Amino acid sequence: MPERLSFAGHYKRSLLGLVGLLLLPACSESYLTDGQLQITIGQESEAWSADPLPKNVVLEMVETTKRTTLANVSAPVSSISLGTGGPENTVASFEATAFDAATNVVMKGATVRLQFGSSGFEDARIALFMGRMGGLSRPPGDLFFPHHHPQMLTLNHGYLLISGGDEASPNLDVYNFPRWLPGAQQKPLPKVPESWAVAGSKILLIDHAGATWLDVSVTPYTESPVLPPVGLVFDRIIGGQTVVGADDTQYIVGATRVTGEPTNQVLRVDPDATLHLMKLGTPRLGAAAAMVNAQLLVVAGSATGEGAEVSTTDGTGFSALPFPADARQGAAVVAQDANTAVLAGGRDPATDEISGFRTMDLACSEDCAQVQIAKADFAFDYPQLFSLSAGQLLAVGEDPVSKETHVFTFDTGIGHALNEFALRVPRTAASAFMLPNGQVGVIGGESIEDEIPATSLELFFPQP
Repeated sequence: MPERLSFAGHYKRSLLGLVGLLLLPACSESYLTDGQLQITIGQESEAWSADPLPKNVVLEMVETTKRTTLANVSAPVSSISLGTGGPENTVASFEATAFDAATNVVMKGATVRLQFGSSGFEDARIALFMGRMGGLSRPPGDLFFPHHHPQMLTLNHGYLLISGGDEASPNLDVYNFPRWLPGAQQKPLPKVPESWAVAGSKILLIDHAGATWLDVSVTPYTESPVLPPVGLVFDRIIGGQTVVGADDTQYIVGATRVTGEPTNQVLRVDPDATLHLMKLGTPRLGAAAAMVNAQLLVVAGSATGEGAEVSTTDGTGFSALPFPADARQGAAVVAQDANTAVLAGGRDPATDEISGFRTMDLACSEDCAQVQIAKADFAFDYPQLFSLSAGQLLAVGEDPVSKETHVFTFDTGIGHALNEFALRVPRTAASAFMLPNGQVGVIGGESIEDEIPATSLELFFPQP
């Protein structure tokens, strides 16, 4: 008999461990019901009818590195039967790919990772959102609240939490990626998340008054005070970005904030909710941060000291990298590979000039310097970078004058092509985030056309 689990508290969601959700209805004693994968095209009504026309859809199950083809059906399709067999006591995700008559990929979709019990596909109901390749598509549903430059986190590898931002509001939106639906309207958070992190089913909320744990695994959800690690001052990390490691360790990097005093404090939040203070060698303001080789890289944000630091392998402190001091503030950084980081944007506080794309050789041991990429300017504020593949990044930024959000792909190989993709709802003051299914989403802001909140999510589907 499939196990039925429920998400406790006012969120009213169903969670399954740390890998997402699979709702399984109660089964009958007399017959077995085939599992179904249900395909949605969300708010893009012309997805199936646009040229080139999709001819067939291939559905695959992905278990780590193993791929199993489950179906090859004619397009368009809204539901695919999975039968009653399937994996038992395992974790898998699903990918659907639509091909045209010339076998070119024209549509794609992927689920989050889902956990199966002993009943395989029996009675399973799995949702999958597909969109056209080479652009942005809107999944089903809209957010309840306005958000300008919102902050986002992922809970239990399946739920996107959206709050904070320019409004300094405790309003919370939740998007349910296992079901591809927005959550019901939520109660306000107990405090505005000026910075926040997630550990299991607990949400760490930090503001100028202190910090609170919000535990959503119990009914009703509970709040508890947070005892900071010795030496940590919450005021020195609030406003800092949260960087998430592959093992779910989260880092609130005070040095990435763009207002206030420079700080060297980093709060490490382990998956078991224990907290640790880490200190940079140089206090910074407006630094860029990202994970590289399971270590936290922090770059720029100070006219003194080394230009970059990387966390030690034991996660207790930082080692300086031999790059010259870099005072630029507000840049974005992402790992291109094990030894290369790519940066974009950031303003020089002395000249107010915005920098373009550049690279860092993290294996460099002496006379190191960032290398500017010729003819790859990026004259945008609020830059964000995401790795799409070994040779391509996604760059999101905001025009300093019009405040409009722009989305580009950037090729890191020969040519360094920078190509812009139009948002389905042109908007200002949006944020981008790596979503639980591995896609990048653009979220929040205000519609340019009518100056009302842009409540739809937009997901980028890269060309293969």
